[in-house]
Amino acid sequence: MRQRKTAKHKRGNPISLLAGLVVIGPLATTSGTLQAQTPAATELPPVVVSGSRLPATPSGLAQSVTVIDQKEIQQGNPARIEDVLGRVGGVYVDQAGKSGGFSSLYMRGAENSHLLIMVDGVKVNDPTTTRGSAYDLSSIDVHQVERIEVLRGPASAIHGGEALAGVVNVITKKSAKPGVSGNVYGAAGQDKHRKVGGLVAIGGEGLNGQASIGHSRDGKSGGDDGYVRLNTLSGSLRLNPSQWLEGGLFAHRADRKSDAFPDDSGGPRLAVNREKTRRDATDTTYGASFAAGDPSLVRVQAGASIYDRKENANNAFVDPGVRFPVPAFVSDTDFKRTTVNATASHNYASLASVVVGLEYQNEDGGLTSVGDFDFDGAPDNLQFKLKRRTDSVFGEGRIQMGQGVSLQIGLRRDKVQGLAARTTPHLGAVWDLPNGATTLKANYSEGFKPPSFFALGFPIGANPNLKPERSKNAELTLAHRFDGEASSVQVSVFQINYQDLVDFTVDPVTFAPLNVNRGAIVVKGVEPTLKFRVSGSLQAQAGLTWLNINEKDGLAPLRNRPEKKASASVVYNFDERSSLFAAATKTGGFLDRSNPTADIQMPGFTTVDVAYSLAFGAMRAKFAIDNVLDESYEQFVGFPARGRRLRAELRADF
Repeated sequence: MRQRKTAKHKRGNPISLLAGLVVIGPLATTSGTLQAQTPAATELPPVVVSGSRLPATPSGLAQSVTVIDQKEIQQGNPARIEDVLGRVGGVYVDQAGKSGGFSSLYMRGAENSHLLIMVDGVKVNDPTTTRGSAYDLSSIDVHQVERIEVLRGPASAIHGGEALAGVVNVITKKSAKPGVSGNVYGAAGQDKHRKVGGLVAIGGEGLNGQASIGHSRDGKSGGDDGYVRLNTLSGSLRLNPSQWLEGGLFAHRADRKSDAFPDDSGGPRLAVNREKTRRDATDTTYGASFAAGDPSLVRVQAGASIYDRKENANNAFVDPGVRFPVPAFVSDTDFKRTTVNATASHNYASLASVVVGLEYQNEDGGLTSVGDFDFDGAPDNLQFKLKRRTDSVFGEGRIQMGQGVSLQIGLRRDKVQGLAARTTPHLGAVWDLPNGATTLKANYSEGFKPPSFFALGFPIGANPNLKPERSKNAELTLAHRFDGEASSVQVSVFQINYQDLVDFTVDPVTFAPLNVNRGAIVVKGVEPTLKFRVSGSLQAQAGLTWLNINEKDGLAPLRNRPEKKASASVVYNFDERSSLFAAATKTGGFLDRSNPTADIQMPGFTTVDVAYSLAFGAMRAKFAIDNVLDESYEQFVGFPARGRRLRAELRADF
């Protein structure tokens, strides 16, 4: 459910200040004021799978997409996937405390429950939770990740419900080397940081099987700073005898156990009750895929997947303080999502590409909570169990309109059980200017999110008549390349309108708590980014996010939404064997609350991380220092964030 505040905070209007860059950018960047070094060979840009069902690179998509590849992940030697995502423009990641707390991602002012999270293309959002289907990022082991795709803005024309504000697709590691290949790794650091795992693959390009395993932990169980342990196990079998035929099976399991102070308790610094919430969750994903046909002509694809999630949580009592108490209670969640889809695509020479498809989705989940919710001394048993089917039909087209100009069109119709059918469009245009280095993009998209099972069914606040939450996004992007893909500048200007947002309030007639559709929010923003190759050995990049969040219909300012964030990083390659990475992120102030303090304006903070990598043969040693300056800050009231920490890792490839 949504969490609301009453305090106000000051805002600026970034649109009027920076929108002019879209107009003057091509003139300024072609005038020679930013000349890069001599062009050198660069890697081919990746094909994005989250922004379209038709093959496309990030520069060829009208939407705003960032792809973080394996090289970039390895250079930073991150301890968590949150460390990688937190440096992406338009993205803010927080966690309640040093370890064990829920890790949330906010995008362009949208809350975590409005984002679709996928692992290898499989949706992993759980609508039965109290957080409105938000996904805990700490359930993903960054050492198992090959690359990450971040799509900013509504994407329901592609992915249907849940993609109200954006998409994060995590692609796990896969190997296609002939014979036997793989890796093993181990890592250790301060604050009880431990990691160990590996991957082994057997076969070749035609037939390949692999398995991976990982174990990680942070913090000390029973300590004030929280604790988390994650075990992962994955396996896949891929058949690819030719470019006209391929198929595969896959399975993934993640077991997460943690303890931490409840979010609104005031944390280790302020909590009156020193008991912690303990969560034990298991995520299991498995499925199959098949594709046949000539990729350059007609291609038919089909897939099926099952996502199964079980969680047991022993929630600690939260003292009322200046707000209201939350009782101690035990909750059990059981959720399963089954998805089946099929598509057919066709290319008309170099003039156009189209894809059409069908998708069936069935969701089945429930929640049981036992606790003294009315504070009368007797335990209450609150539970619900719901099922929901969604039938979808969709299509996309990419049309070459002329020299350097292409149009992208998408349309999807979803019939969610119990709701009226929803049709969501996407329309985009990409114009490569005659100078060969400048691209203009325009994009309009819509999104929707069906009400969560929790909002529909939990006895406290349940409202079976809730409507889907909706969004509309308009965006204009200017991109200019100085040195192929090695150096570039990009500016995106956007406005997203959210309507029918679900809010938790009190019924004026019965005085009972109730979930209602009453919220509307307008988010305007600017996202300039710069990537620059200073020399053959030194590369740098920087980005800025500047938002103006306007809550309407009586909604109070949103919690945990910094309106300003800047990040920068540099990589220096001493030689082919060693490199140094440094990154800095500055986050502006934001509103938060806790039971001991009520609403409170949190100060901004700056973090600096460094990492050094050294290879010797098939071995690679990595050393990292998190929060080098030992910045003292909190992302939640009373929850001190991690201080300076040294980590080391050793990895061997075979």
